[in-house]
Amino acid sequence: MQFDWQQFLTANASAVFALAGALGGGILSFVAALAIKRREFNLQIRVKLLDRQIAAHENILVLAGEMRAMYAPGGVDLRGEVRRGPRVLLSKIDFDSWFTRFTELQLSGTSWLSTVTKREVAFVQDYLVTLHTHLTEVPDSSCFALGEALREDFIDLSSSLEKRAFEFFEKGVRKSRLDSLDSWHKYKRHVTESRLKSMKLLQAVEEFKHPRPGAQDAS
Repeated sequence: MQFDWQQFLTANASAVFALAGALGGGILSFVAALAIKRREFNLQIRVKLLDRQIAAHENILVLAGEMRAMYAPGGVDLRGEVRRGPRVLLSKIDFDSWFTRFTELQLSGTSWLSTVTKREVAFVQDYLVTLHTHLTEVPDSSCFALGEALREDFIDLSSSLEKRAFEFFEKGVRKSRLDSLDSWHKYKRHVTESRLKSMKLLQAVEEFKHPRPGAQDAS
């Protein structure tokens, strides 16, 4: 004997619809819960990424502040201005220690930096590497005097680092995503070379490697 499904459904329509409604509601609840879980997971990932990005850019702001910190030994220079120079260039030992700190701190967050910040950090590092290389030929007694000559360079570099980092906090922080790692992390070579030549570094280190008679006394 064949079961009469039509008669069964007609006789139990209310129960069947109730069951179907409960089943459909359960499926919808499951799908909604799954969507919420996925959204929460994505949100947690974005928060973690953002925390890393913020920390990396805050490190750059710290380094920029340290570059701009000046030491004034007293007296005035040949232009009648108060003598001032970067604290990190009080001596070769001070510079070596800070340069190591700069390298370690920026490397710890390089992957999390915006591309524009990363490029500026790379340029500053090129500047510092060049200074570090030439500093070996400068007498330690002339280190701070060299720092006085490079004061404007350090202020300019500090300002450019701050500007790039603040651009992230003003705009990039809202994106909550990383810049592409495929983007080249340095300026084009001719841009780097042109900027270095426009600064006081190359001329100053040559002068202090081969000081003119009386030049150090005048400072």
